[in-house]
Amino acid sequence: MRFFRSAVTALLLACFCSSCGEAGSRPYEVVNVVDGGRLRVMVSYRGEPLPERRRLEVNVNVEHCRGKVLSEELVVDPATRGIRDVVVRLEEIERGKAAVDALVITNRDCAFHPHVSAAMTGSLLKTSNEDPLTHSTHPYYGDRTFFNYQLSGPGDSYPGRKLPGPGLVTVRCDVHNWMRAYVLVHDNPYLGVTDADGALVIDGIPPGSYPYVAWHESLGEARGTVEIPARGESGLRLYLGPEK
Repeated sequence: MRFFRSAVTALLLACFCSSCGEAGSRPYEVVNVVDGGRLRVMVSYRGEPLPERRRLEVNVNVEHCRGKVLSEELVVDPATRGIRDVVVRLEEIERGKAAVDALVITNRDCAFHPHVSAAMTGSLLKTSNEDPLTHSTHPYYGDRTFFNYQLSGPGDSYPGRKLPGPGLVTVRCDVHNWMRAYVLVHDNPYLGVTDADGALVIDGIPPGSYPYVAWHESLGEARGTVEIPARGESGLRLYLGPEK
């Protein structure tokens, strides 16, 4: 496994985008995976001290947003050392299960939820608002606007637009400059995002050996290969962060 670390988040995002389209040249085909296996992933922080979340200063809609907005660029559970929002994707899979057809980014308490999402090309990206104030959900592929929808209040929503290809989508709010979210779009549906404990499960995987990439917005990438057994389970344990 190789591990890359950089203080420049923009460079990390560019690295992800440059490698997204390498998996296969043929369109993905949905088939019935009768002997699929499962990959169980755990990602832990290996540095000291453990990072702590901080409350962000806000300068717009202060009466609603103050005290609610926490840093999200590196969230580590103090009990398990698990890292939230790591995306693990499998490469070189051209046939397999169907993808989830849509994901929703919700504006709530002056932040995007979820902070990091994963999707396949062709899935709908939707947005909604739960706050009693105006938000804009403004996703970009690189520096190109994907859409920009203004949500005027609670209950307002956008029915979605299909994600056209692999890459990293950065989501911003033009009203609240601290709001950020990321959607990693892949050419197959075999990817996921770690939860608050640093865990995720990818299932229905055709048996075989596959390259994987684990990506985090501030810790960089880890790469390797994993073997998926027919009707069985493989485990992948990753450690990201500064070398001890």
